Amino acid sequence: MKKEWVIYKPNPELISFFCRGLKISKILATLLVNRGIQELSDASQFLSGDLSDLPSPFLMKDMKKAVDRLIHAIHHHESIFIYGDYDVDGVTATSNLINFFRELGVRANYHIPHRIKEGYGLHVEALKHIKAQGGQVVITADCGISNVKEALAASELGIDLIISDHHIIPPKLPDAHAVLNPLREDSDFPDLTLSGVGVAFNLMMALRSTLRDQGYFENKKEPNLRNYLDLVALGTIADMVPLRASNHLLVKEGLKVLSQKKRAGIKALLEVSAISKETVGTYEVAFQLAPRLNAGGRLSSAELGVKLLTTSDYIEALEYAQKLDSENKERRFLQEETLNQAISIIEKNHFQERKSIVLSSPTWHAGVIGIVASKLIEKYYRPTCLIAEKDGLGKGSCRSIEKLHLVEALKACGDVFETVGGHKAAAGFSIQTKKISELRDQFEAVVSRTLKKEDFIPKVFIDMELNFNDIGQPLLDDIEKLSPFGMGNPEPLFMAQSFKVQRSNIVGQKHLKLYLEGEQQVYEAIGFGMSQYQADAFKMKSILFGVTLNEWQGNRSLQLKLKELQF
Repeated sequence: MKKEWVIYKPNPELISFFCRGLKISKILATLLVNRGIQELSDASQFLSGDLSDLPSPFLMKDMKKAVDRLIHAIHHHESIFIYGDYDVDGVTATSNLINFFRELGVRANYHIPHRIKEGYGLHVEALKHIKAQGGQVVITADCGISNVKEALAASELGIDLIISDHHIIPPKLPDAHAVLNPLREDSDFPDLTLSGVGVAFNLMMALRSTLRDQGYFENKKEPNLRNYLDLVALGTIADMVPLRASNHLLVKEGLKVLSQKKRAGIKALLEVSAISKETVGTYEVAFQLAPRLNAGGRLSSAELGVKLLTTSDYIEALEYAQKLDSENKERRFLQEETLNQAISIIEKNHFQERKSIVLSSPTWHAGVIGIVASKLIEKYYRPTCLIAEKDGLGKGSCRSIEKLHLVEALKACGDVFETVGGHKAAAGFSIQTKKISELRDQFEAVVSRTLKKEDFIPKVFIDMELNFNDIGQPLLDDIEKLSPFGMGNPEPLFMAQSFKVQRSNIVGQKHLKLYLEGEQQVYEAIGFGMSQYQADAFKMKSILFGVTLNEWQGNRSLQLKLKELQF
């Protein structure tokens, strides 16, 4: 697929200001500005902030109301339930809250809806079941912001509902006892991009602070919230929220905790994932830990993930982790099968020539279609909706491209959905199968009138062009200061043109290894999955690359990680 290379053009005055104010290199200052940082204080916090820099959780609207209600419940031994979502963000948020209440000496139960049988969000029948078990206070974790009808039902059942969510605010807020969401217009909380587990962590911070002020910990041990940051990092990375401001700080500190492997569930998950590295990074979380933790919610029940992360028994945790690993293998098989079927349908019907892709099948599993939609975006770069049909109803999962706000586009399709919700880049819906054809036409029309021709060409954003003389240990040190990397803070990407290809090899059957010569230095470069370019390697004019430290058999050397090539 053709991609457009775009080099950032940052403000040179701001770069100079950062260089002087922070005493950093021009390259590091440029990388900070490229990531949208414009204040010296924000740049300083990004590079060297600590947990004391986190904003007060009480800046979030309704936080005091939520805390006061929970303290009343604690003192009066009322039954507290956590109602979580079935993805990694919801599972980690639920687990953290359960573990926190346990450490306070408070018994709390939880409910995670089944992805297929119940679907996303609050459900009246589940609330009735909670009430029947004596539930008096329900805290949502990563869900609830759109559940107006269900919030009313909770009130009628005599349940005090505390919504803890980070999704887009609907036109009408649910009438709950407290609604915690940084996106609320009447909230003073400065960080708008928290994950669900991040919102839950702020609730924990506020509750602990108030209990401390009230003398609750005079005769008992106070929870160390740093120990909960491993799950905050896990959920934040998995939910792909921007790693800026609080998120960057929480993940940075959380990865340190996660790497200590103190939690039985994390230790077991690392073992089944065959991760033996001392330091666990965002890559291991995003591509090895999170998919396994997600597999339960996709194929069976997300409760398996909560059990894993709330047990202190390692043998028990290992059993849960092995089950999740097995389900992840099944998920990968279903995903590959569905992807191949979808590609076949697209190519056969020339759907790639349309502006959007809407596909459905009664054989598809609702738990994997979202991942497959993402894979189709990578291949065709078209807004994509996949629908799993069953008994006259379809459950859809959609992914978008850069220039299309997905939820707005779906809502512009008219009255075709039973339910719809999500983010700018990802959404889900339910629809009667008889209306799928209408959705396909409506969505195509909306996308066609919303996007221009150039919007269907994916862009690759480049931090700067480098001369090979600029590459060295100081550059690697600067890059490390920006970590951890993820959404909103990608690994720095550079372009180079002044080089000569000295040698070209294929390693591991699929990977391209080059030796690139500059004016003074030869660097090894690796292009994973790029073996098809080996024959033309000597014709290369430009490369896009990252700079990493390669460690092999005790030897350490700088290595260029190839991303894109131009001939």
